[in-house]
Amino acid sequence: LTKMIKIKLHYVAEREKRQNMIFQSEKPIIQIAYAVEDVRQAAQIWSEKFNIGPFYVNEHIPLANSYVRGAWEPFDHSSAYGWKENLMIELICDHEQKLSPSAVSPEKPFSGIHHVAWIAPDFEAECQALENQDCLKVLSAQNGNENGMKLAWFDPQNGMNHFYEIYEDTDDIREFYAFLSGKARNWDGRKPV
Repeated sequence: LTKMIKIKLHYVAEREKRQNMIFQSEKPIIQIAYAVEDVRQAAQIWSEKFNIGPFYVNEHIPLANSYVRGAWEPFDHSSAYGWKENLMIELICDHEQKLSPSAVSPEKPFSGIHHVAWIAPDFEAECQALENQDCLKVLSAQNGNENGMKLAWFDPQNGMNHFYEIYEDTDDIREFYAFLSGKARNWDGRKPV
């Protein structure tokens, strides 16, 4: 009987250890973004197919200090943001198709996973660590104005066929994520966008 109890306790401890590991990571992905042509239409489809909502749309998002592939250049994009369980779903439209993870043409714009994102506790150190791993910085900017949250996109150049996005750890980004997850928890299925 004692041996059975020890085995059971060992099994329970191992199970708890595995469950806790699911949420522990140096780079916990908090967002997955999909490239779309029309964020409102895509949000409606995602809501219907996957019961995600509500989505919040931000069109032509203002960015300051925007550098695309190392050169100062504006970057025009719109996004719809929704929440499912522990993950933000972003539907992103790159209006000028400047930053796509794979080759595109006007006739066939990129669609599919655009990027995964995480919040970097030390933004500059995370940028340096990614560059040290041969990731190519394809976008750096600040959200809204020159005092806004820093963000960067990296091309891992490793066959993943999507970018990495990192955010500076700010109260604003944490409040935005908390807002979305709270709205999703209390969503009654009406007004998906």
